[in-house]
Amino acid sequence: MAVDLARLRHIVAVAANRSFTKAADELHITQPALSRSIAAFEARCGFRVFDRSRTGVVPTALGRTVIAEAASVLRAAQGLELNLHLYARGDAGQLAIGLGPLLASVVLPSLGAELLRTRPALRFRAAIGMPDRLVDDLLADQLEMVFANSWGLANIADLEVRPVGELPLAFVVRADHPLAGRVDVEADELASFPLASATELIAAGLTGKDAGFVCDNYHILRDLVLASDAVWLSSPALVAKEEHAERFGFVGVRKFGASTSSIAMITRMGRTLSPAANAVAGRVSELLLG
Repeated sequence: MAVDLARLRHIVAVAANRSFTKAADELHITQPALSRSIAAFEARCGFRVFDRSRTGVVPTALGRTVIAEAASVLRAAQGLELNLHLYARGDAGQLAIGLGPLLASVVLPSLGAELLRTRPALRFRAAIGMPDRLVDDLLADQLEMVFANSWGLANIADLEVRPVGELPLAFVVRADHPLAGRVDVEADELASFPLASATELIAAGLTGKDAGFVCDNYHILRDLVLASDAVWLSSPALVAKEEHAERFGFVGVRKFGASTSSIAMITRMGRTLSPAANAVAGRVSELLLG
């Protein structure tokens, strides 16, 4: 038997008013129409919900149970209706995205604070890792989209890769490092110092360098650089946000090709993004451009 929300409203209104006439006025329908609605419901159910008498309307014992359940259904329906409006604006629901380590360090603190402030009903989950691992989670439907360097991902089936911006790259050292402030360092001179990077060195364009410290946590890399002679392949935007930016210096390296990291939005081919995902995608693009 199909449950009619309008008829449930009729039942709850009659129970609250203990009168068909008052309930009909509240519902803005005629009293005969309300009486027919309740009678039809009782006939379909096979039992009375209300006892009628000259003194008023009284719920039956079983009717009290039906009225309580009807009120619960109506509250749930009202909550769903509200949530549907929030979902359509991207203000509620769940959103899980993946970000490469560098991009996450640069944009996630401000993006997260903005989402908590402007979309407090949205449950946001950020997975941080290397692009290949994030894409595995995307293909397993654990993530809705991934923002990362798309190097090596273009030929994977079932993926749509759309460029959204670039992050500048630079070699960062501690301020009193022997190479700090140099703009003409040769590759062989750079090779005399350990390199810190979030990605394998061949992917960073340093094909001739085998030694180094590879870690996808940029906060650990930052502390490592400050405590050692390591040269850190990072983004000036990340260093600029540090409280003690003066503790870092930059190194210019001749013939270094990877001066930027191209960031792409990676999604499943043919999948419709949620309104929340579209909103976050636009914001990430703005943060990259800004």
